[in-house]
Amino acid sequence: MLAAGSLILAGLGASGAVAAAPSTASVVTGHSAWYPQAYENFTSGTYLTPQQQDVAGPQRAPYGTSSHKITIGESTAQTELYRTNAYDGVKVSDLTRLEYSTLTRRVAGTGGDRQPAYLRLSVDADGTDDAHAIDQTLYFFPANNSDQNPAANGVWQSWDVSGGEIDVDGDNGGTTTLADYADSHADAVLVNAPFDESHDAGAISLITGGQMGGDGDSQTNGEYFVDRVIVGQNDQDTLFDFGGNDETNGGTTNEIVDPANDQRWKHQAYGDVDYYDSTQEFVDGPETSPAGGGSLKFTLDSVEKADRVELFRTTQYDDTLLRDLRTMEFNTFQKGDTGNATPQQPAYLRLSVDNDGVAGTDDTLFYFPANNGAVEQSTWQDWNAATGLWNVGSDTGAAGAVSLEDYVVANPDAMIVENGDAGFPDEPKGGVAFMVGAAGENQMNGEFFLDDITIGRVDAANGATDASKQFDLEPTAPTLAIGNASVSEGNSGATLTLPVTLSREVTRAVTVDYATSNGTARSGSDYRTKAGIVTIPAGSTSGVVTVVVLSDKVREANETLRVTLSSPSNATVGDGSGSGTIVNDDTKVALNITKATRHRVRAAVVTASGASGAPVKVYRVTRSGSVRVLSSRLNASGRTSVVLGRHYRRGANVTMFATVSTANGLYTSPRDRVTFRR
Repeated sequence: MLAAGSLILAGLGASGAVAAAPSTASVVTGHSAWYPQAYENFTSGTYLTPQQQDVAGPQRAPYGTSSHKITIGESTAQTELYRTNAYDGVKVSDLTRLEYSTLTRRVAGTGGDRQPAYLRLSVDADGTDDAHAIDQTLYFFPANNSDQNPAANGVWQSWDVSGGEIDVDGDNGGTTTLADYADSHADAVLVNAPFDESHDAGAISLITGGQMGGDGDSQTNGEYFVDRVIVGQNDQDTLFDFGGNDETNGGTTNEIVDPANDQRWKHQAYGDVDYYDSTQEFVDGPETSPAGGGSLKFTLDSVEKADRVELFRTTQYDDTLLRDLRTMEFNTFQKGDTGNATPQQPAYLRLSVDNDGVAGTDDTLFYFPANNGAVEQSTWQDWNAATGLWNVGSDTGAAGAVSLEDYVVANPDAMIVENGDAGFPDEPKGGVAFMVGAAGENQMNGEFFLDDITIGRVDAANGATDASKQFDLEPTAPTLAIGNASVSEGNSGATLTLPVTLSREVTRAVTVDYATSNGTARSGSDYRTKAGIVTIPAGSTSGVVTVVVLSDKVREANETLRVTLSSPSNATVGDGSGSGTIVNDDTKVALNITKATRHRVRAAVVTASGASGAPVKVYRVTRSGSVRVLSSRLNASGRTSVVLGRHYRRGANVTMFATVSTANGLYTSPRDRVTFRR
């Protein structure tokens, strides 16, 4: 059976394990309430300069990028304390949680592994001393709690003080628990009892040295790191993140998710008992979508597969610690189908979470926009899930929701994990999923749109770099093409107009760069070089590129140039090269003069292309200019041959030229010459 389409269930493939609900008053804070202290031993009262500092790391700190380092030298009398007075006066019975993390390593001397820092509570056991003098001292020694972790060096380990063995007034091997002690000392109070009035002595201390390391280790010649202290008082948990928490901004990578590039996002649909074919599709719009011009559309129908749940999910954030998340934003738009007046709820976000380190999903976290603000219909809305409220396991409304910080304090090592049905290994299993469905009539018989998903996290290696991915959900981009064009050269003002077309309408403007280049036509003599941007407005599919032709009156072959498209926005370039042809419309005139009988001249005029019936004139060149000697018309072939009437004397040199008038202008032949030698 597949998970039912109800938010009462944790979701597809979720286990039945449910963690304790996190406190809604959880706090993550720094180390301002803690201070270092050092003295020779527990009884002398001689204070030393603390050998402590905040440091980056080491390795991957349990919370943030840094921790607090305590260094012990060769003196067995050195005792180093990192302590807080924030809980002085709190009854032991009101401590509902107490945890911390350690990393230990030997740096000099001999011997085996060093024991981790231990935790001490200074207690007024009966709560009757007005001065709050210490009656008893409670110790948590990691070495006496090997059932939690066998103490090891060079790795971070976490210790549960409230769930472990406690020693009273020394290392006794673990003889009680914090709960048992509180039961038998109902009035016990944490107290501040310094050796002298000039030094504070907070009741909760993390300690190294003082010959109290446990089982023969005096905690010498070592470095002792502590971090991620969690203190719960009456179920209000505070997580102290030691050291600084400097993070580098790694920027945002923009990725387009479309039918050809899923960017590791998968579509899925299921119902109560079966998987379905997903109805999701990438579409333009609706209206002006937040990123680009498209979005992902989910469709639900109240009749066809009414139990349908649609998921858009990814595995790329599986094994990400929740505490490493920095950004989780997405945009939604929804509307009921025609005739459905019920306001529809937006797509929601689900995280499948492992909180105990054992394979499997322990919790399912839901971010419901309806529990994080006023939902509007038929408009785009931006939701910030990283800072919002989440429901654990089911929709318990805004009143039953918690922040991610609340959940992380309750489950510091919780991580996103794959969540799927083992019986269907080919189905997507990503732990991050955007969903519609399973919300009754508030998500039924409608259309639901999703776009502009941004997820940011720090790097897993050291938590020092915060980088994000922004996913722009788009249909297949329309294709741009440029066509060919031709124009008669003319004598002035001719323009080549090449069409630019878009394969389909889109809801945003499309732009593309263009530039001309030479073919047989040459820039500067045949056409004017041009480069620029073509803009095709939203809802249109066409634009043009115009190129100015530089005309002349020289008969020549047709000439071509190229126009190339590049750098499109909101589209791709298909056929990006167009040809522009400048069609020659000029006439070439040739005059050939020869000697005819009786010392006359025969003038033969030929035109290309043949200027049928065009007026033709022949001129004789004289010293004072030129004299027209023939005015006629060309025959149907654009030719004429005429013996002129004048007789020339012996020795005369005769030079002539012809002109032909066409609709495109007046064309002149080269001069020709003949000499009468006898």
